[in-house]
Amino acid sequence: MSAPSTSPRQGWLLLAGISVCALAIVAGAHSLKGHEQVLFVNALPMPVSVTAGEERFTLAANGHLSRPMPVGPLEVDIRNDQRTLAHETVFVTDEGGLFVYNVLGAAPLYTTTVTYTRFNPNTQPESTPRALAGTTFARVGHIDYVLTPPPERLSIRKEEGNSISRTHLGQAEDGWTMSYNWLMSLHRAADAARLAEAIEQAMPEAPGVAKAAMAGRIVVAREEGLLASVATSRAERNAHPDDVDMNRMWMHDMRRAGRNGEVRAYYQAALEREPGSVMKAVLLARVEPVSEGTERLEALLRNHPGEWMVRRALAVSYVRQQRWAEALPLLDALEQGDPEYSRYQDTHAETLVALGRREEATRRLSQQLLLLAEQKNALDLDAVLLFARLVGHASEQGTKNEVMRQVIEAVQKNEPEGSVREWLAASLGHHVDATKLRAVPADHSLAVATRVLMALAEGPEFAARASVNADFLGFRHLDKEAGTLLAAEFERLGDAALAAKVLDASSVELGYGELLDVLSGKLPVESLKTLDWGERAALHLVLARQLDAQGKDSKAAYALVKKEALLPGAVTIALLNWDRPKPSKAVVRDTAP
Repeated sequence: MSAPSTSPRQGWLLLAGISVCALAIVAGAHSLKGHEQVLFVNALPMPVSVTAGEERFTLAANGHLSRPMPVGPLEVDIRNDQRTLAHETVFVTDEGGLFVYNVLGAAPLYTTTVTYTRFNPNTQPESTPRALAGTTFARVGHIDYVLTPPPERLSIRKEEGNSISRTHLGQAEDGWTMSYNWLMSLHRAADAARLAEAIEQAMPEAPGVAKAAMAGRIVVAREEGLLASVATSRAERNAHPDDVDMNRMWMHDMRRAGRNGEVRAYYQAALEREPGSVMKAVLLARVEPVSEGTERLEALLRNHPGEWMVRRALAVSYVRQQRWAEALPLLDALEQGDPEYSRYQDTHAETLVALGRREEATRRLSQQLLLLAEQKNALDLDAVLLFARLVGHASEQGTKNEVMRQVIEAVQKNEPEGSVREWLAASLGHHVDATKLRAVPADHSLAVATRVLMALAEGPEFAARASVNADFLGFRHLDKEAGTLLAAEFERLGDAALAAKVLDASSVELGYGELLDVLSGKLPVESLKTLDWGERAALHLVLARQLDAQGKDSKAAYALVKKEALLPGAVTIALLNWDRPKPSKAVVRDTAP
């Protein structure tokens, strides 16, 4: 064996080789440490080209893929085959875990934690999901199950304790529309508006996207104040002069501002310019006195018997005048062929109930809801509430309540677990499971409405505390009957600011000035042709309570309320639970020493 070399040259070569290897290892480690995994998700029904830093790739329609991206600023460009959809700079931090880039914020992504217990490994109570919809870039951290369902069972070793948790990144169905609805439910109207406008730019022909973008702008304007609302709805009306919904939105905002006279003058002038316009004539009839407006609609129906818009307007006009028998044939015709019949389901049901045909109303609505559920179509929450009001409960127990169970399951899949059931129970004045309600995000609109309805059952003072932060989004699942009742009662009790706030948040077709005139006796409730029977019953109940407080006979007033409260709801809850006011000798607005 030869002795080891002691040549200085060979020693330097060996040292250099070691140094190169060390540098390579360090460089490799630095390269790995200098990158983080970014999951790119595309919920659009078309492929997009992505440029992220120096990487270029294509994301398939409704597809996703993961790429390592360098730590630091990352320039991202998203294109379809026609235009740039998004261009922004995001920042990839060195915190580790998974980052998500959600194209346009359209994918209804969410993260949650699933817990498995040792003694019942099938049980998976989940934490409240964190919605990522509407956000294009976010760090979600360590995720065990990425866009794949967590297993139903998981073995737990003794040394792991009694339970273990796993994180899950999921994606709900229905794409951008689900994300939009989530954002609205979470009071993120500005994010919802931005999402809808981005989708409208990318896919201008997408069903419903123009209306969603408009609604987003309207809600944002409402948060900015009444003048902003009027300006925005007027701009939308001018941009879409033949769109009935745009016109009605402007009319609603003008009523809120106490400018009904201007609305009538506008449509009178419009009809003079276009005397053959059915739409302008119908809209003018909405703001005319009851008899005058009804005569105009009847003449329109004679001249235009096939116009759905005229049938709808006349049916509603008859119902609000208690002309039930005349309204029913028109509503039956709407049910058979009007594409917008769902908007008039409640009017149809109330008409049948008023005519003593409640079981028929229940049967017809249940058939419609079951058909929609079987076809996997989205069920409307208001329609499910109407069904619960018709049957008088929201119980799913027993075979006789099979229809209720099916419709709740169908509508619940798009809402936080348990939220629909508790909201229905509160809407009918029934027991609410507080534990299940606490599991729903506190700012979700169903949770907000449920808490207000629970407080309403306790009394107006409790309801006032629950309504302090009332806004349009939070109150969108509190029906107009409840909003009218609370606003009028708060005004009667002297809290004008809260009354105006609740009235505005509830979207009732009633201006604050009109409310004051009703309570002062200047304006009869019967003259308010924009109100449905539940809303009228609410106003009459507060007028009856006002008589109680004045020490006057209220027997006839309460009888009228019970006659108008056709279905269980806020008014029947208040009749059952609220203490009747007692007359006071104190002078209004006097202060005690």
